[in-house]
Amino acid sequence: MGNGEGLTYILKNNINILRGKFMGFTVILIIIVVSIVGGFILGKKLTFNKKIINISTIIKEILPISEYASLVYHYSAVITNKDKLPILGRRAIYSIDGAIKLGFNCKEIVINDKYNIITLKMPPIKILSHVPFRDSFCLYDEKTNIFNRYTLEDANKIREDNEKEQEEKVNKNEGLFMQAKASAEQQFKSFLEIIPEIKNKYEIKFEWKKSGE
Repeated sequence: MGNGEGLTYILKNNINILRGKFMGFTVILIIIVVSIVGGFILGKKLTFNKKIINISTIIKEILPISEYASLVYHYSAVITNKDKLPILGRRAIYSIDGAIKLGFNCKEIVINDKYNIITLKMPPIKILSHVPFRDSFCLYDEKTNIFNRYTLEDANKIREDNEKEQEEKVNKNEGLFMQAKASAEQQFKSFLEIIPEIKNKYEIKFEWKKSGE
């Protein structure tokens, strides 16, 4: 091998060595870049998920965990009872007071957190309880005859019928249900706006399900 051929061989060998080192460096650089980008994306995803979990958890901790009465409706009813057949000759006028609670089960609330907006999907308003104040049951006027008087069983039946009638009236009164919703929104919003992670950072919205959904 002449001097020229030896020099050519040495140059080619050095070029191959440099090319190999460059390719190795390129592969390492690509791996580093991919690792950095992948770590950044994964970190953002974990941070976002952590944010959602934290906000939802905080909200669930501060809201009631059971049934919540947002409105209490008090009534005073005057009941007129008389026999369908006038020949029986019975007629009575009673009065009774009571309270009906409207609200919902907080366990059914669904929380969504997107774009700095917290949406509470609320269950439908319903009657939670009905408490007639039995001590207020009063007889104003009564007309009977010696053969056909009112009994304790009659009085209990009159009270039961009145309770059903009052609940029917409430269920037909859309105004009461709107008041119950507005009261719940105001109260829940005040609960959430005292949380440092939410105050002045999130808009709070409410979506109400209709009965039967």
